[in-house]
Amino acid sequence: MKKSALALFLIILGAFPAFALAGTIRFNENYSLRKGEAVQGDLYAIGSNTTIAGTVLGDLVATGLSVFIGGNEIGEDVLVFANTAHIISGVKKDLRVLARNVYIGGFVGEDVVVVAQSFEIVPEALIQGDVSAAAGKIKVLGAINGSLTGVAGEVFIDDVVKGNVSLRADRIILGPHAVLSGSFLYAASAPVEISEGALVVGETTYTQIDTRSQAEKFIPTLWGTWVFIKFVILLLSALIFHGILRNISKRFVDVSVNVPWASLLKGFLAMVGVPIAAFIGFLTFIGIPFSLLALALYAIAVLSAFVYAPIVLGTLLFRLFDKEHGVLVNWKTICLGVAVFTILDFIPYIGAPTAYVLMLIALGGIYQVLFDKFVEAR
Repeated sequence: MKKSALALFLIILGAFPAFALAGTIRFNENYSLRKGEAVQGDLYAIGSNTTIAGTVLGDLVATGLSVFIGGNEIGEDVLVFANTAHIISGVKKDLRVLARNVYIGGFVGEDVVVVAQSFEIVPEALIQGDVSAAAGKIKVLGAINGSLTGVAGEVFIDDVVKGNVSLRADRIILGPHAVLSGSFLYAASAPVEISEGALVVGETTYTQIDTRSQAEKFIPTLWGTWVFIKFVILLLSALIFHGILRNISKRFVDVSVNVPWASLLKGFLAMVGVPIAAFIGFLTFIGIPFSLLALALYAIAVLSAFVYAPIVLGTLLFRLFDKEHGVLVNWKTICLGVAVFTILDFIPYIGAPTAYVLMLIALGGIYQVLFDKFVEAR
C-alpha cells in the first residue's frame, strides 16, 4: 500500500513540470474566470476560492481551498491542488488532483490520477481513460471506459468499468448497477460484497490481507491530507509569486529580513488600521468607493503576506548558516521556509503566534516597498 500511494504522489507531482510556466497567471483571494470569458492558452489560477466557469483552451493549473471547475471543456490537461475540488467541466486530456475531497462530474478524455481523503465519480460522469486513486474512500457512480486501480479504506462501485480492476482496500462493495467487464484483482480483509444485479465478467482473484494497520499508517486522514495540501499550495504559490515578481519580490524579502522589527510594527498597523479606516469611510457616501478599493487592496496584501511569510522564514533560516551571502532568495530557501512554516502547525503555544508574526513582518515589508514605489512615482 505504501508503494502504491507513493507512486501516485510521484505521478501527480511529476506531472507539474509538464505544465510549462508560459501561460496566463491569475491570482486573487477569490479568483473567478466568468462564464463567457476565455483564455486562449494555459491558465494558472491561484486563490482561496478558485472558480473556472469560462473556457480554457490550453492546460489548467488551479489551486485554492476550494476549486470549482464548471465551465466549458478544458482544452488540454488539468492539475488541481485544493482542500475541496469539484470538476464538473469536461477535460479533453488528463486530470490530476490532490485534495481532501474530490468530485468528478464531467467527461475526461484521457487518464485520471487522484490522491484524496474522499474521492467520488458522480453519476453521469464518464472517464474515457484509466483511473488511479489513493483515498480514504472511493465511490464510482459514473462510467470508466479504461481500467481502475485503487488503494483505499473503502471502495464502492455502482457503474460500468470496462477495463481491468485492481484494488487494495479494507472493504469493497459492488452496487446493483456495477458491471466489471475486465479481470477483477483485489486484496482486502474480507471478500467483496456483491449486491444483487452486479456483474463481474472477467476472472476474479482475491487475496486476503489485514489492511487496517496499514490503512492507519498510509491512507491519508483528514488532518494528514490537509497538512500535505497546505504544504503543496504554499510551495507552489511561493514559487509562482517569486517567479512572476522576481525583482520586487526580492525587495519585499530584503526589507522584511533587514528591518524585521520595523516591518512587524508596520504590518501590525496595516492589519488593524486598514479595516478600521475602511469602516469609517463607509460612514460617509463619498468614502464608500475608496473604502471598497482599500479593502480589495488589503485582501490582496494579506494573501501576498501569507505567501511571503515562508519565503522570509526560509531566508532568515538560511542566513543562520551562511551569513556571507546576505539576503538570498531561491528555490532552496523557499522550499526550506515552506517546510518549516508548515511544521509550525505542530508546535503548541508558539507555533501559531510565530506564523502570525512572520506574516505581519512580510506584510510590513510589502507595505514599505509599495509605499516607496509610490513615492518614487510621484
